Amino acid sequence: MNDTVTYMLAVRGLCCGRSERAVQRILEALPGVHRAHVSAAAARAVVDADPAAITSSVLTAELAAAGYPARLESL
Repeated sequence: MNDTVTYMLAVRGLCCGRSERAVQRILEALPGVHRAHVSAAAARAVVDADPAAITSSVLTAELAAAGYPARLESL
């Protein structure tokens, strides 16, 4: 059985509900991501994921490639 960790990511470029939904779709499409909650007001994404399947580096790289630079705030 795999554990689940929660990654908190600071995400730049979030301005509205449309960008929230775009970032949520990007994150939830990644293998190993169980759930993502994105808030433009907080400029943050909270991601529940399987740490054996995905790392914070992959999450931030995927967001950066889509035009949303991000950095890990905490686990």
